[in-house]
Amino acid sequence: MCAQYAATSESSNNAFIRIIGLILSIGAAVAVAVVIIYLMKLNLTISSGPLFIFVLVDVALVALSFFLFISDAVNRNNILRFISFALVGLMLFVNMFLVTNLEATDDFIGETFGTRTTGGMVEYSIIAQRTSSIKLSTQKELLAGIQSSDPFKNEAERETKKLAAATFEEFRNVSEIIGATEERELDIGVIQSALLDAYAEYFPDEFENLDILATFQAGTEATTSAASNAMVDITKPFSVFVSGIDTEGDISKIGRSDANMLILIDPENYKMMIVSTPRDYYVQLYGTSGYPDKLSHAGMYGIDVTERTIGQLYDIEIDYHVQINFTTITTFVQSLGGIVVDNPREFKLWGQTYKEGQIYLNGDQALLFARARTGLAEGDLDRIKNQQLVLEGIITRVTDPKVVVLYKGLISHLSGTFLSNIPPNVITQLFNRQITLGGDWSVEKFAATGSFAQRPTYSMGSQELSVVIPDQKVIYEIQNAIDDFMKRR
Repeated sequence: MCAQYAATSESSNNAFIRIIGLILSIGAAVAVAVVIIYLMKLNLTISSGPLFIFVLVDVALVALSFFLFISDAVNRNNILRFISFALVGLMLFVNMFLVTNLEATDDFIGETFGTRTTGGMVEYSIIAQRTSSIKLSTQKELLAGIQSSDPFKNEAERETKKLAAATFEEFRNVSEIIGATEERELDIGVIQSALLDAYAEYFPDEFENLDILATFQAGTEATTSAASNAMVDITKPFSVFVSGIDTEGDISKIGRSDANMLILIDPENYKMMIVSTPRDYYVQLYGTSGYPDKLSHAGMYGIDVTERTIGQLYDIEIDYHVQINFTTITTFVQSLGGIVVDNPREFKLWGQTYKEGQIYLNGDQALLFARARTGLAEGDLDRIKNQQLVLEGIITRVTDPKVVVLYKGLISHLSGTFLSNIPPNVITQLFNRQITLGGDWSVEKFAATGSFAQRPTYSMGSQELSVVIPDQKVIYEIQNAIDDFMKRR
């Protein structure tokens, strides 16, 4: 009887083990299928390389567990089943982790890359001299000034007339509009808020005399279209312009281009070249005539103007662009758990001391480090070197295998914090190439230099601002370096 009970108990245990194994096997098989579907959807190579080995092991373990489930030959020895089912359980966990991350990656790439947004709403401010005591509600028709080069001037005029009876006169820049209100030649000025913020920084005394009577949104409804997603030969070098604007929150806000980096990428030879340009560089903005301007002011006319201005400066047709802002940097670095940079000199800024040597930076510290110029020997020229150090720190951290555990949270936090027209297949091909072939990247850095001066600007008029006059010899050297880098195209 005991023997019969033992046999029955053994049979029950075998049945229980086999059922658990079956459940794990089915779950793992489904997970493997979903992983393969996502890998194919992302155009990742599964016919060779590490992904092929992973999928092969995955399928082999699932097949073995199914075999052990249906096989009676191993009924009396469950050790093999235990090992097999344990491995399948582990593989199921790994596959579920991969599925959630691949799904998040697919959503992130689809939402972030390969789109071009045209139009959009821009905030405007209606200003008047404080001493004029002007009220928009008055029945008197007001004479208003607006910038002649404003791409949305017709829409801004229409929105202004909803708030007050007004006729418009065009001026070349913000300073002329505000100057005309001082001379009582105008009652009000209608100015993009980003331009007015810049004016307030440059001319605080004059700004103090102004009242902001109202703000409103004007422009056209934004339309988003997918960039061409035709397969691109990423074995050849390509270029990406990164514009960092001085705003927080909504990435679509207009602002000055605080950081301007041209990044050249040669995947075949694992080389990158970073060219940084000072925000105060005195250049002719694309599509303008008259005074040159600070490069940072190009951002207030949109990333296309900034990109083409950089293209003019370095004689290159740029392939793609990325727009980021303050929120992008703090969010990215914080999601990475911070970065380490090799600071070449100690400096203090806003109560924070940045020591010489390798230092840890959290998200807020990384942003301040990248924006610092006060207290640095060469001001804006040292700032672009700091920006390059932050970018290097991010690249080093992102390529650290340990960051994989932060991956889903990282891309979740980054969603909506930057804009890019890089086609999704470029991103997936780069990722695919890296995990299939591996390889260490080398980075060559260039920084445009020049001399400090006071000059009138296109955006602010004849009142002189601090600018950096380009060193044409350095520009020529950078142009030659770009030509050499891109010669394989």
